[in-house]
Amino acid sequence: MESANSPRVRPIIYGHRGARGHAPENTLLAFALAFDLGADAIECDVQRSSDDQLVIIHDETINRTTDGRGKVRETPFETLRALNAGVRWNTPQCIPTLAETLALVEARGGAMNLEVKADSRDDALATAAVVEGTLAELDEPLRARLMVSSFELAAVEWLTARLPWLRVGALFTGSQWRKDDMVARALDLGVEALHANLSLVTPDLVERAQSAGLRVNVWTANRWATIRKLLTLGVDGIFSDVPERVVIERARFAARETS
Repeated sequence: MESANSPRVRPIIYGHRGARGHAPENTLLAFALAFDLGADAIECDVQRSSDDQLVIIHDETINRTTDGRGKVRETPFETLRALNAGVRWNTPQCIPTLAETLALVEARGGAMNLEVKADSRDDALATAAVVEGTLAELDEPLRARLMVSSFELAAVEWLTARLPWLRVGALFTGSQWRKDDMVARALDLGVEALHANLSLVTPDLVERAQSAGLRVNVWTANRWATIRKLLTLGVDGIFSDVPERVVIERARFAARETS
């Protein structure tokens, strides 16, 4: 299978928190389904439990996505694992570990974007330190298919200083980031990709970033018209809750380009 990170595959299709439009987000079920629907890669979020185990969950609290209540960082791993992360879907699912998620990605031959979640710079650095230990043990084939990103750019800097092989992306959202600022900051960090919120993406941003050697990966595109627009702009990656829509539109776009 052609690598999901090959420049010939464009854009790379990321199942955002798995195929969260069809299954409980950030679960092994959602990740497997994303690959079944044709995604090249999955996107997921990593945090620490109170006893420093790495778990895959997006929110600071467990309230929205599980049958429990409280903060992830204040809850022991054993308690987190006993929760149902598929309660809103009436589908029993555990909160997966980072190791389990990496194993699924490796088994499926896909790629992965791992976002380091944190509520502060110090929290991000502490999580990055634990993540480093897991990533350092990865085999070479999986290393090449992994990218790590974070809004806390200090965590990105910390990881790249210790894992020179690591492919990283810088996350940007909010009106405070002008086009030049995003490109300049990404270049300063030495990242491979600029991960921009959909609201920030313009033809000019895509042109400036790609001309500077950066990939432009966009989140989160679910509407058919939005996906078509991003394909026309020539972005390098699209994160979607419904990855099959991007699969369909990418195929249509490629067919038009070669006809």
